[in-house]
Amino acid sequence: MKRVITALFAFLLAASLSLIAQEPASQGDKKVQKAEKKEATASEKGKSMSLTGWVRDQEGKTVFENDKDKQAWSIANPDAVKGHEGHHVKVKATLNEADHSMNVEKLTMLRKGKQSAETQQEEKKK
Repeated sequence: MKRVITALFAFLLAASLSLIAQEPASQGDKKVQKAEKKEATASEKGKSMSLTGWVRDQEGKTVFENDKDKQAWSIANPDAVKGHEGHHVKVKATLNEADHSMNVEKLTMLRKGKQSAETQQEEKKK
């Protein structure tokens, strides 16, 4: 009886350790896949979607870098985001998957707490 209990305990211990040792699926990868799927669906249907991210100047072009999947979208109407380069913003835009561009319909600045420390320092200097 003692041997059976000891063997059962050893089996349970080994099984639990093997389950812990397995690497779980990365939550970040799932979020990126979900974000990309949402973007593709909205693009196919021609619907607008809200995204949060950063307006950046990249190789002379104004781009929007999405927070979720870190993809850079070129902005088809750069006048809509003029003056917001380097800011953390929320945009409502129509996406075009064919040329990976977006047409910004509405732009909202996120509050200062959402900005990076670097951006906040630049704002104080102005």
